[in-house]
Amino acid sequence: MSRVLVPHESKWYDKLKAIGYYGETDFENSIRQHLESLFPDYHVFPFKKDIKSRSTNEKKKPDLAMVRKNLTAWGIIEVELAEHTIGHVLDQLRVFKDGDYNAPETALYVQNKLKKHCNKTINLARLTSLFAEKTPSILVIADSHNEAWNTEVLKLGADLCVFEIFKSARGRHLYRTFGKFPIVAARGVQCRKHPQLANMMEITGVFQFRKTDWNKPVDIDYDGIITPWNLIEDGGITYLRFCGRMNPLSPNTPYCLFADKANKYYLKSI
Repeated sequence: MSRVLVPHESKWYDKLKAIGYYGETDFENSIRQHLESLFPDYHVFPFKKDIKSRSTNEKKKPDLAMVRKNLTAWGIIEVELAEHTIGHVLDQLRVFKDGDYNAPETALYVQNKLKKHCNKTINLARLTSLFAEKTPSILVIADSHNEAWNTEVLKLGADLCVFEIFKSARGRHLYRTFGKFPIVAARGVQCRKHPQLANMMEITGVFQFRKTDWNKPVDIDYDGIITPWNLIEDGGITYLRFCGRMNPLSPNTPYCLFADKANKYYLKSI
């Protein structure tokens, strides 16, 4: 059974699924309570509208949708319990991937949902242009990790995220997330390996580390793994030196370093 220890509380949190029951609607409601933290750059709202496949005419309803706050992207979110079969999940994703979203109709539907659930009034013409010009990304949020799911979901061009719920004996909740929740870069720069020193990367341009103590390691997310790095300045050049036990980055791969609006740092291969 999965458990999480919070040291400063000296309390254990047990995975909710192991000590109680919840259905898909309960799971979706838990996610909706934390939308601002999970999707800080998006408006997220219920989306219970039939989507029809262009090729098969089959219809499926997603659970949620998200619209980027600057209206440059949008996506469909499917909430799933890991106890469901992968076939059930893939059947839905195929329809969403091949869906006819009917831009004017979807724009009107979404405009109403944004006003009701996000307290946002957005011009109908701008929403219509977004849905006409941009295909939606597709995101599956599951309550537990399943590597087989991840492989099959990626094959269909969708992303898989995990939102796990834990509960203490006193009824307090704790949440664990990982996977490809959408991240919007506020600033970024390319990095390259040092020609002589292992576990050292040069930051090739101007990049400001905010709210960072240069005397302490900087935590940088790489593919969902938090990796510790020391910041070093030499001759006007800033370097990152890995200071953990095992470096997950390939020495021969170029990377991009970027930060989001909350000043969390990420490395991604390019």
